[in-house]
Amino acid sequence: MGNTAEAVRSADQTSDGKEAFAGQVQKALSEILKSVPFRSSKQSQHLLSYIVDQSLSGHVERLKERIIGIEVFGRAIDYDTNEDPIVRSRAVEVRKRLAQYYMGEGKSSSIRIEIIPGSYIPNLSKTPEKELRHTEHVHVLTPAPVESVSPPAFSPSSLTNDAVPNQNVAKPSRLRLKPVWILAVLALAVAAIAAYSFRPKDVVQLFWSPLLDSSKPVLIYTGANPVYMPSSQLIERFKATHHLSELDAAGHEFLIPVSGDDKLGAGDLISIKNEFVTVGDVSANVGVASLLTRFRHAFDLRSGEDVAFGDLRDSPAVLIGAFNNAWTLQMTGDLPFVFGSGLSIRDQSNSAHEWHRIVSSENKVQLDYALVARLPHSKTGGALITIAGITQCGTRAAAEFITSPQGILELARTLPNSWKDKNLELVLQTKVVNDIPTTPTVVAVRTW
Repeated sequence: MGNTAEAVRSADQTSDGKEAFAGQVQKALSEILKSVPFRSSKQSQHLLSYIVDQSLSGHVERLKERIIGIEVFGRAIDYDTNEDPIVRSRAVEVRKRLAQYYMGEGKSSSIRIEIIPGSYIPNLSKTPEKELRHTEHVHVLTPAPVESVSPPAFSPSSLTNDAVPNQNVAKPSRLRLKPVWILAVLALAVAAIAAYSFRPKDVVQLFWSPLLDSSKPVLIYTGANPVYMPSSQLIERFKATHHLSELDAAGHEFLIPVSGDDKLGAGDLISIKNEFVTVGDVSANVGVASLLTRFRHAFDLRSGEDVAFGDLRDSPAVLIGAFNNAWTLQMTGDLPFVFGSGLSIRDQSNSAHEWHRIVSSENKVQLDYALVARLPHSKTGGALITIAGITQCGTRAAAEFITSPQGILELARTLPNSWKDKNLELVLQTKVVNDIPTTPTVVAVRTW
């Protein structure tokens, strides 16, 4: 009887501790939602709140792409997650905003909320303090695979797009955590850790090990896009002829429509270099920075002309972007797969293998391709990873793929056992819907 009573008291103390932790998480969530990165985005607020609430309530089975699309974004029960990747795209935004929060307002927060790429189940933990040597306060909810279209087994001659099965989904209850449920969730988490979670984490770390094994900060260099802006004299002339107010024509976002009959003179346009980065490149940049932060590895962000070959030689590096990044083109110019003229990717050993983007009649990208090179031994003399699409959509998809446990696991199944010590290059294909890339598939890969 004495042993039984002692065990019950111990369980109650454990349950009380977890309830207290859940309260701390809810308080931290409230601070995050009021922060600068989140206050301007209702969708990001709703998605993060839903993910955290369902996790704390023990309803981790609801953190699947289709269910989130239905419950958070109001999609129909039978909607196609591959054709409408809103959950994936908004999850990228949430990860970006969380990274911004913890680098700014939340730098001293005692609670960390992270959504690891490849899962919608968050990692919830107390921020470790340097003076503490114990870890009993850490509470981690184990990542689960994302319910989405998985890339098929590698075959250069086949491109498939598997349909996602329909599911009937009930509305989730919003129960608060009870001690018994906490213990049950913890037991399931322990079992899941033993069965699954370490493998995806390990394979992501293995893919990035050439950079993570270095003691030096990783240099993340993003290409910049040249832009032509209307000059003040052109804006004033347009305002005068179209009777626009100052408010109507304010800011860099003001667009002057130009027809075939219009003529622009010298001084009507101002060229700007090294200041503008595409949305897809920013998304890739945030994905890589978030991954390095997760592994507690320092990094240095650069863009435009703020990098030289000596910088690449002195540090492990990630190059983001292709045709807007001369360093990517130079570092990959003699690899098996290269970027070619006319916005393409080609196989240097087989001229029949060439991949081009596909655009609609409205010049919207519908299909894009990307090159990823993982080079433990590159031209710089150090470790290098390049993430580059033909367009920004391909760059974004490629970054999501190689920062995701699911993507790297699928890739690893096609590779020889010794791949971790070799140079690796792969070509990815992604469908694009409303400028948002869907889950990419591997269409070609080489190791050497």
